[in-house]
Amino acid sequence: MTENQTRGDRVDRLARALTEVGAPWVLNIVSSLFLGVYLEATAWGIFVAMISGGLPMAFILFEIWRSRIGDHHVTEHRERHLLIVVILAIVLAGLVIQICANAPAELIAFTAAGFATLLAIGIITSVVRWKVSVHTAVSAGITVILMLAVSPIWVLALACTPTIGWSRVRLGDHTTGQVIVGAFVGSVIAGGTYTLFT
Repeated sequence: MTENQTRGDRVDRLARALTEVGAPWVLNIVSSLFLGVYLEATAWGIFVAMISGGLPMAFILFEIWRSRIGDHHVTEHRERHLLIVVILAIVLAGLVIQICANAPAELIAFTAAGFATLLAIGIITSVVRWKVSVHTAVSAGITVILMLAVSPIWVLALACTPTIGWSRVRLGDHTTGQVIVGAFVGSVIAGGTYTLFT
């Protein structure tokens, strides 16, 4: 194996690690739990983590088991349509429960922002037929929400989004345009929706 091949393998391993750590379900769970603790509403944080990350990933794994989805990042465009509809239904049901049970406004807004972002991505996926990066959409969207809900210092976390985007492009799962549009959609839609709900 040549030195260039070895270096390339290391870079690929780094890209895979960043893709896993920056996966939407991971970011949704971690940020939901963090917000729940920050707002002194841990139980609601757990609930939001379940509907935004836990249940969607459980459905993905179930579909992989049924051989309807090839991998847990759902890299094939054609496999995303039904998945997005199911996740939208899960999140919408969770949002209704939160509203009816008087959950903290910030967590309701967080869920609404996630729903709106995924809806926008779903429209682009199905109507425009373009595979926008959910990784960068979620990363950018969550960062903007944390800036609004917790502290402007979270702007520093925006550096994570291009890093995650690089990993998706490096692995051949997205084009540069798809990760940029994902980040734009996530930050604008999530940030705007969160502001409307708070």
